[in-house]
Amino acid sequence: MQENISIRRSLGAASVAIVGALVLGGCSAQANSSDTPDPRDEVTFALDWAPNTNHIGVYVADALGYFDDAGLDVEILPYASTAVPDLVSAGAADFGSAGQAGVQLARSAGRDVVSVFQVTQTDTGQVVFLGDRDDITRPADLDGLVFGGFGSPLYSALARAVAVDDDGTGEFEEVVLDTGAYEALSQGRIDFTLSVSTWEDIQTELDGHPYASFRYQDFGVPDVQSTGIVSSDAFLENNPDEARAFVGAVQRGYAYAAENPDDAADLLIEANPDTLGEADELVTRSTRLLAERYFVADGVEIGEAVPEKWEEFGAFLIENGVVTDGSGETLTEAPDWSAYYTNDFLG
Repeated sequence: MQENISIRRSLGAASVAIVGALVLGGCSAQANSSDTPDPRDEVTFALDWAPNTNHIGVYVADALGYFDDAGLDVEILPYASTAVPDLVSAGAADFGSAGQAGVQLARSAGRDVVSVFQVTQTDTGQVVFLGDRDDITRPADLDGLVFGGFGSPLYSALARAVAVDDDGTGEFEEVVLDTGAYEALSQGRIDFTLSVSTWEDIQTELDGHPYASFRYQDFGVPDVQSTGIVSSDAFLENNPDEARAFVGAVQRGYAYAAENPDDAADLLIEANPDTLGEADELVTRSTRLLAERYFVADGVEIGEAVPEKWEEFGAFLIENGVVTDGSGETLTEAPDWSAYYTNDFLG
């Protein structure tokens, strides 16, 4: 599953020690000879998982020279076991991939992390189960079954809310997955789990074993901008020009992907031949779906945070007791969610 790549993967447990410091920005503006290239500001971007279509705008911006146009030298850091909000908060990355829920939980817990760009304008996640399960026809049927979770109370809260909204009890056995969700389902180790419609669900269709699903928002869960790009207050305050240049270039990259999904898919594959070289159809279909339903929304600029979604999903998190402060105490009152995101760096 992928956000819950932006939800699941970005919600690490505790921070781990970050070894070494990355050099941030800072090439001085000096006069150059005609045959010496202008210096470019160095910026780092951390992946939250293996390269995939959630990251496509970054790779497009790199391939089409948008970062060059912005005077940036962008290094894309490979996925690491440390959650992106922790990397960004520690100054080990300037930007990274993390979604709304990940930011709301991490910043509440004391991380210096703020969302600067919303990749998806609506939630890509859903509850899934094997398509041939004729005993599951509605969310209430999930009661008493085995849920494959991922070690965070957020995921069980999502599954429980969907069942309760359908007049179920929301009571089920939960196990933490130690393998892929599809493998666990096909092996009968679990009955249902959470998945991402723009990646894993497409893969199961290509494999000939499509999931059946319930979308959270059809059963009482507020909508969420599930995938995004984050930075830290420290970096934004100290490097506003570099931040504006990076976000603007990325915005161009996602706009290109929204208008030219097949070409963007090719660029992503070309940039990652080892991991995506044999996944042409998956990447192309995923990009088309994101371009059609997720990257853009009526009345919303590409990348823009929608305050109502942060407020409403934040209320859901507080109501379900999954938000903690820096000392681990559960928050019972919502913080100022408007401090958790900014639209100031959009082009």
